[in-house]
Parts: sequence; structure tokens; C-alpha cells
Amino acid sequence: MISRPALLQPHVRDELTSYLSELEADDPRALWHDERQRGLVSGVDQVFHFFFDDHDFDNSAVGYSLFDQVEVGSIEAVKARLEAILDVVGDADDDDFVSHPLWAEVRRAAAVASSRLKEAA
Repeated sequence: MISRPALLQPHVRDELTSYLSELEADDPRALWHDERQRGLVSGVDQVFHFFFDDHDFDNSAVGYSLFDQVEVGSIEAVKARLEAILDVVGDADDDDFVSHPLWAEVRRAAAVASSRLKEAA
């Protein structure tokens, strides 16, 4: 493991790790349902807000929530897969996203990104 300097926003990285874990799950709808039962806002809409509205996860995130360009690229891959499915299903609900054949690509990209973030931890 490489010794790395501390990130300025490790809480964002922690949240990112949680979102990636949801996306790589066999069926995140069960996780999202459980979170909603506990009064949390959860689901595919929150995923999109996190990845596209709340954070950029581009080169500007290096040193803040990501360690390097490899991590940036892995998150960009997740975002690209999410955008691809959004282009097909549009403003739809959790079921429409998760049951779509392109969701497998989201899961794979999230698993790769999750693995890369864990390697650097």
C-alpha cells in the first residue's frame, strides 16, 4: 500500500464508497427501501444528485476526495454508465433503472471503482 497524504474531504470519499457499494449490489432497491423505511432519502434520484449535482469527481477532486487520476477515471466510468442508462429510460423510477439491461454495466463500473478506492485506502 502506498502512503498517501490525508484528503481534505474524507467524508465525501466515505459517502462515495457507500454509493458505489449500493450500485454494485445485486439489487440496490432493497437497500434503498430499507433506507427509506428509516426516514432517509434514498434511491436512484439520490445517486444522480450525488454524482452529478453535488460533486464533480473530476481532476479538481484530487486531494479532496480522490487520490489520483486513476480514481477520477474509475468514477468517470460510473458516471458514463449512469448517463447512458438515463438517456434510455429518462426520468424514471428505481425499478426502471435497475431492471434495465444497461444496469449490469453500472454494476460492473461501480465494482471496479469501489475496488480502486479500497486499494488506495
